[in-house]
Amino acid sequence: MSRTHFAARGALALGALLALAACDNNTNDVVVPRPANPIFLSYVALGNSITAGFQSDGINDSTQKQSYALLLAKAMGTRYAYPGLTMPGCRPPIANFVTQARVTTATSGPTTANSCFFRTAISITDALNNVAVPGIQSADPSQQTPPAQAGNPLEQIILGGKSMVQRALDVHPTFATVWVGNNDVLAPAIAGLAPPPFAPQATPVTTFVQNYAKMINELVAGAPGLRGVLIGVVQVANAPVMITSQAFRNAQFVGALSVAAGQQLMVDFTTCTPTNLSLIGFPIIAQIKAKVLPPIIACAKTPTPPLGDLFVLDFAEQAQVKALIDGYNGYIKAKADSIGFGYYDPNTTLARLATQDPVLATHVPDLANLAAPFGQFVSLDGIHPTAAAHIQIANDLITVINAKYGTALKPAS
Repeated sequence: MSRTHFAARGALALGALLALAACDNNTNDVVVPRPANPIFLSYVALGNSITAGFQSDGINDSTQKQSYALLLAKAMGTRYAYPGLTMPGCRPPIANFVTQARVTTATSGPTTANSCFFRTAISITDALNNVAVPGIQSADPSQQTPPAQAGNPLEQIILGGKSMVQRALDVHPTFATVWVGNNDVLAPAIAGLAPPPFAPQATPVTTFVQNYAKMINELVAGAPGLRGVLIGVVQVANAPVMITSQAFRNAQFVGALSVAAGQQLMVDFTTCTPTNLSLIGFPIIAQIKAKVLPPIIACAKTPTPPLGDLFVLDFAEQAQVKALIDGYNGYIKAKADSIGFGYYDPNTTLARLATQDPVLATHVPDLANLAAPFGQFVSLDGIHPTAAAHIQIANDLITVINAKYGTALKPAS
């Protein structure tokens, strides 16, 4: 079937979407497409945890409804079906910053990071407009059973044995947003680029380029005439999950953090000096609380790894991570240009929000504010955006879309 002529393609896609609307029972869909522009007749969002609606180290139907992808679909006036996850979620988000207790319901009983409640009945549909899967890396969207996702229940729950690209093509998309690449570097950077077996390794730029090109080429080949926006990778060092080493020179901050760690932290002041520029990955606190690591904070490399290596990203390593992400983003921008897509750099949004929130600006969590220790724009895991930040992301994407395609989408609210 040829879909190279946009008008013919639009008519065929409309027929398919109307057929889907007839059997959909997802009440959150705009079930009869009334797009603001024909290019938005069928929207699909590919990505990982941020796109899916992950917040506070978990995801459920409530957080999914706050995704920038849903806000975009509303602005476009187009159908939006997502794989709603039954409360309290898969896995349930953190509900208490100090105890790290997770969301529960009256019927769920206590939950943990391993708890998984499956799809809501109302969200069951074969055609999803949000096919994002938390945890995926650049190699995963083109694979039906990615080896790296073997232990991730969401890969099967959301994609059902198809690759992400295949699932995206199920809705005959006319417009797509793609936000893939954060997980290729996030965990290694937070872990301080520690060597195996202490931490995973970041994806080299050459490998990333091959993976990303395969994904986009398959997507575009399967949907001739597709428009869209490719989204860059976040600079990990700018996320509040990375705490400045200078914060650990403050006794009040260390005392509050000790409560979260469940034991008194000791700071190695021979490495945490006034001139030290290292960043400390916040997950070290969870590792100390679990007694996997000793309750010692070192701010520089030491002769006895993992102390001083794991979760410590020194100044030289910060430059390495930045260069790696710059390489990713340089390619994503070039790929967007080559296929006629828009490009959105999320770091511009993060930089703007840092002027409005001291936690983002200083990399020092506000431990007196247990409801929002990482500020108003970042949830309780120090990584994933809050609903307020998703609105900012959606509006910056709308600006890119309107500029690239001459559309007139209104801001999200």
